[in-house]
Amino acid sequence: MAEHNVTNKGLARRMKEYSERDGGSLLKPTHTTIARYLSGATERPSERSCAVMVAVLSSLTGRTLTSDDLGYPDEKFSIGTESTSGGDLAFDLVLLPPAPVDAIAPEFVQHLGNILAEHVRMDALTGPRYVLGSLRAQLALVEELCGKARGAIRPALLDVGARFCEFAGWLFQDSGDLRAALYWSNRAMDYAEELGDAQLTAYVLQRRSNIATESGYAAQGLGLANAALRRSAELAPDVRAVALRQRAHAYSLTGETDECRRALDEAMVATLSIDAGNVNGLAAYCTPSYIEMEAAQSWARIGRPDLAAETYASGLADWPATQRRDRGLCVARLASVHATLGNHDEAGQLGVEATQLVRIAPSARSLAVLRDVGRVLAFNAGPAVVEFKSAMHAFGESGQSA
Repeated sequence: MAEHNVTNKGLARRMKEYSERDGGSLLKPTHTTIARYLSGATERPSERSCAVMVAVLSSLTGRTLTSDDLGYPDEKFSIGTESTSGGDLAFDLVLLPPAPVDAIAPEFVQHLGNILAEHVRMDALTGPRYVLGSLRAQLALVEELCGKARGAIRPALLDVGARFCEFAGWLFQDSGDLRAALYWSNRAMDYAEELGDAQLTAYVLQRRSNIATESGYAAQGLGLANAALRRSAELAPDVRAVALRQRAHAYSLTGETDECRRALDEAMVATLSIDAGNVNGLAAYCTPSYIEMEAAQSWARIGRPDLAAETYASGLADWPATQRRDRGLCVARLASVHATLGNHDEAGQLGVEATQLVRIAPSARSLAVLRDVGRVLAFNAGPAVVEFKSAMHAFGESGQSA
């Protein structure tokens, strides 16, 4: 860890933070516990501790590590071993040989795509918490296949591999792990570029732009959005719309109002031209309501909370029921602009609604917004604000702390 400037204490802190975000049980390791783990002076950590440590160190190193790399080989199941998830197993799973890549049929690749589509739908309804766990094993399989595949099956595997990696990047971003989000987005770009798929490449570029602007890097975000739009006329409307949304976000960070407005107008025009039956598009979530939410965020950044509040409300009026997680984010952001405007009662009421939605579909982005609302309302004791603070407290937050 020394080459990454991480101490045992730092790793313990990062593991605790990661465990707070990923939906599993909370971990509170100490630096001495970490030292024992890494030195081999203790028995194998619990499955939870081992998984979180692997995830954190993978993020730090930019490589996909396993428990083997930490000196803790995966535990083998044997005959008669009781499993909490599968009862008594009649054979040793580790002894099963991997399927040869040349035996992979197109139907199997299509099945992987179907699985991914279900994950996407589940994420929109419940957030990343319930999707990341099952996705990890499938992602490892896809990465292994893409690393070995040759011949006629390779393009199809690269396509599904790029989509899996891009989606993993999104899940990590919505979980608050931007480093892992960038890592998997870059993996998706590797596959998309090898394929030469202009649509997929543009989509991943705007995703990387989104990570950049969320990290506060306006120039990089703008450059990546412009790269995504280099062949704008050739892009599918949904891909063009989300890339234009990203261009607007970047301009909002630099305070370039006219350029931001122009990009948002163009994004809405593109969105309105999307075929309603195109449910399998790369940005199937891109609806007029979604673009209005994203436009409102830009107006809030530019310093127009009044216009942001109006635009958020307009988007919520016709929000798709299938996009429940993003509705929670939109309500949280609307609460934030009302808090900025001094409308504390409205902010409190909306904050309560947002916490209810975030409880159903957790999102690190939504929680970050609600924490900001809590800080603005910290010294307000109105009934609606008190109810919001109580809801945040029940949610495991103070309602005003970082």
